Amino acid sequence: MGKNNRRTGSVAELAVSAKLVSLGYDVSLPFGQSAYDIVADKDDKLIRIQVKSATLSKYGSYRCCLTHGRQSKAKYTQSDCDVVVLYAPYSQDYGDIFMDGFYVIPIKELMELNCFHAILFPSGRGKGNNKICRWERFRDGWESI
Repeated sequence: MGKNNRRTGSVAELAVSAKLVSLGYDVSLPFGQSAYDIVADKDDKLIRIQVKSATLSKYGSYRCCLTHGRQSKAKYTQSDCDVVVLYAPYSQDYGDIFMDGFYVIPIKELMELNCFHAILFPSGRGKGNNKICRWERFRDGWESI
């Protein structure tokens, strides 16, 4: 993983952590190797969260990989984490959008979708007939955790 990828991932993890704290969660970051990036704690319930950062493509949408591992590209399962949060830094790339995109996907639903990547874009900013991305139903879905 290159220096930019690590930095992008760190920014995403910190953004998700800040959002969780603003919602009343206590947040812990695991040390060492784990399949999740954050542990959120609220009402004595611990939630393992994997954060995935989305990067802006040359086509104006954001691409986010939904797998882990450098060579084998394994999909996440319930043994890895409880929730996957996709983070898209919309406010950084769009001058008229002030809120970033947080797509909160319970791992059971992600497993059912059976996808290797996600294409994200702000609501109404898609191309052609697709003005709303297929992941929009998970946007700001913090109540699902």
